Amino acid sequence: MSEMQYDWTFDSPAGGRQVDVLGDTQGATAAIQSLLTDSAGEPPAIPTPPDCLITLPAGLVRENHVITEAEVRELTGADEEALARVRSNPLRLLETLLELGTVRIGDVPATSDVLPQLLLGDRDALVVAIRRVTFGDEMEFSEIICPTCGEDFAATISLGDIQPKTATSSRLTIPMRKGGCAIVRYPTGADQAAMLALTKANDAERNSFLLGRCLVEVRDAQGNVTPGSADLTRTLGMGDIRNILKQLAATQPGPRLLDVSIEHEACGGEVPLPLSVADIFRDF
Repeated sequence: MSEMQYDWTFDSPAGGRQVDVLGDTQGATAAIQSLLTDSAGEPPAIPTPPDCLITLPAGLVRENHVITEAEVRELTGADEEALARVRSNPLRLLETLLELGTVRIGDVPATSDVLPQLLLGDRDALVVAIRRVTFGDEMEFSEIICPTCGEDFAATISLGDIQPKTATSSRLTIPMRKGGCAIVRYPTGADQAAMLALTKANDAERNSFLLGRCLVEVRDAQGNVTPGSADLTRTLGMGDIRNILKQLAATQPGPRLLDVSIEHEACGGEVPLPLSVADIFRDF
């Protein structure tokens, strides 16, 4: 058997000549050591892709400081399996989606204890961001009926074009019909979960329950203040209750998913295309 031949070489630390591994072991060792020394040091920082960072419309309050930066990530095949296991429960599906796809709120890890504290609009913003980083910015729709001409058409929308509504306060002051005002706070994920847990309640009962949680206080025309409660909510006029809920929905910070519309190019008509969270993740 002929002797195996080696022709491995390394660049000399001084540059210029080649170092023979077998013929010049000391030179080869010095060359390897030089390469290791040159490559030592702190690894380069890898910045988070811009599309993974978003600004929350309202933000998370921590020690009188509002945190508005959030980081999301692309969902994986393992995440899809986890989501499939809770598909039959819409609330659990939403909670799981947010827990899997949200990395942090500022420096606060996005845990199952933190995410329910966010306003509904912030949670909607996270859902949109997770969808964009997972499936892309565009969504295609078919069989849209134009209310102007009645034609059936297809269209593509860009989720990046949906502008969020921001809020400078988590509370809202709403005038009452007979004078005075109601002070309410915007509902959070925890409020939504508690309301949806009332599986046997009708819509009126759910509305009263939600408002009972969000009603901070009522001030009458004389300036007397009554702290909010479920019992106080039931004493409010039906018109006031509907107006308060309407104002909460209309001014809620977050992406205006229900206000999305597109133009039908064939006739120029404006076509409403309201979106829900289920629509955002219809690809799943």
